[in-house]
Amino acid sequence: MLISLTMLLSGFGGAKVFYILINVTLRDFIEDPVHAMISSGRIYYGGFIFSVLIAFLIVKLTKRNFWVVADSAAPALAIGISVGRIGCFLNGCCLGKPTNLPWGVKFYGIDSSINLSLHPAQLYESITMLFIFLFLWRIRKKNLPQGCIFSIYLLAWGVERFIIEFFRITTPSPFFSLSVAQVISLVIVLFAVYNLVRLIKVGEK
Repeated sequence: MLISLTMLLSGFGGAKVFYILINVTLRDFIEDPVHAMISSGRIYYGGFIFSVLIAFLIVKLTKRNFWVVADSAAPALAIGISVGRIGCFLNGCCLGKPTNLPWGVKFYGIDSSINLSLHPAQLYESITMLFIFLFLWRIRKKNLPQGCIFSIYLLAWGVERFIIEFFRITTPSPFFSLSVAQVISLVIVLFAVYNLVRLIKVGEK
């Protein structure tokens, strides 16, 4: 209970911090820090990173196994994103790029998308994460090395987010025309692959 509540609170804080770092200039923050803090906008990657770090510290302090906790949390994280993206769709945020496809959606009242049909990128991610959740739920009781389920979650999530970013209006990074989220996704995927290989080798010994 303590871990779940702390992760929730740190997740909200981390998501806001990442949003400010990426979308608010230093000058605007200095001029009106209150507005920057209370204005709408959060980045899930920031919340995830902050909450995992806090959870890791709590687990170590309570002398529990981090990988056991992480494995049990992985399906919940996946379904949480799936449900959360439905909220993004209904709120008209995290918008997709313009499209001529028949399932394109118009978000009236949002200046950047009036009279434009957009990819429902929020629903793309929601559906994909639902399948990832179902897969993780199915394998959760299999005899896998500790940490594998969480690593599989990271791998699947990183890949899907990297792909979904091509359909979203994104914040560019200085790395090969990729978005900030795509760069973070690549780091997460590389870590997940490394950790999976490491855990499997340890399990074989």
